[in-house]
Amino acid sequence: MRPSLPLNRVLSLVIPVTIGLLLPVLASASKGTGDYRSRPLHKRVTSPKMAAGVSSFAPTYHNGVTLRCSDCHAMHESRQHPVDGDPLSDPFGPYPQNYNGGKSLLKAPDPVDLCLTCHDNQTGIPDVMTADANGLTERSAGFFAPVGTRNPRGHSLDRGQSLEGSDLCNRCHFNGMADASVSCIDCHNPHGNNKSRNLQWASWPGGEPEFGMFEAASATGLQRYEAANIGFGTDAATVFEVTNMCIDCHHVYSGDWNIDPDGDGIHNRHPSSEAEWGSTNNIAQGAAEGTTVPAHWVAGTGVGFQETPRLRFVNNPALNFVDATEIDPAKNGVFCLSCHRAHGGENSFSLRWNPVGTFSGEGCDQCHAKN
Repeated sequence: MRPSLPLNRVLSLVIPVTIGLLLPVLASASKGTGDYRSRPLHKRVTSPKMAAGVSSFAPTYHNGVTLRCSDCHAMHESRQHPVDGDPLSDPFGPYPQNYNGGKSLLKAPDPVDLCLTCHDNQTGIPDVMTADANGLTERSAGFFAPVGTRNPRGHSLDRGQSLEGSDLCNRCHFNGMADASVSCIDCHNPHGNNKSRNLQWASWPGGEPEFGMFEAASATGLQRYEAANIGFGTDAATVFEVTNMCIDCHHVYSGDWNIDPDGDGIHNRHPSSEAEWGSTNNIAQGAAEGTTVPAHWVAGTGVGFQETPRLRFVNNPALNFVDATEIDPAKNGVFCLSCHRAHGGENSFSLRWNPVGTFSGEGCDQCHAKN
């Protein structure tokens, strides 16, 4: 007689498979009701295009003529021939060099290693790791800690991440959120998608909408990655906040249900503007109850601004850099990137200010002026 499996073993096999089958259904469903566990990650959208004549972003590498297969893939068992003919300029080093790649003929064993071949310590290319080789004042997304380390100052970047089936959910829900890690290609499409920074929904690549991330018209080269040259906007209909992609993992931190589940107008979590779920906000909304001080935000001096430049905000509506950077408390909304850097940084929790510094309430005081 065939021995039966213990219950915990059965559950470990059944639950991930079940979630893997449900994930595509949840991702494409219409808005649910009840608590977050019954809600889909995303409503069905059809990748709406920006209004005629509006360009969300300058051309991004890995699209069109800059999508070069040989940058990342080796057709034969060699990677010794650089595109420009100069072996000394090849980011993989001078030839001869043996092939030691991974699946899909990648020139590195893991996508993270492949991405960092160019995106770490290479001048002229956006540097996403530790110190910046290009000397930018502040990289718009911040920076990661070394690969494979538990990073208390932002996302932990690690090898071996899988998007197959339920694996995206399993990173946090079955393996412990404190140890969850990300891969570059969770959030960025390596083959390009003509979205801002090639951003994508990790749970539904190709289903994502246009993201409202705008560059200053004067920004060229690596200055396109300088925080001061980036603005954020939405029209709450066809163009969503760039943090709309964060929902895939941080899905309990946006939407009215999670912010104010009992509907009494008193926030259980800090509002985070999310156009997809119709849950937008602005700084002026708290003035009536004295929870925010719009005039203080506009002035930009005093408490909250001693050590920290004005925090990032999202403007609604805004479909270009000029409108997205307008200081107007009736339009300026708080979203994920107001307080956090996407990749991480020098402060705990990837915060834009030091929570244990001399002015520990800096970020809060810019809107609330409570010191």
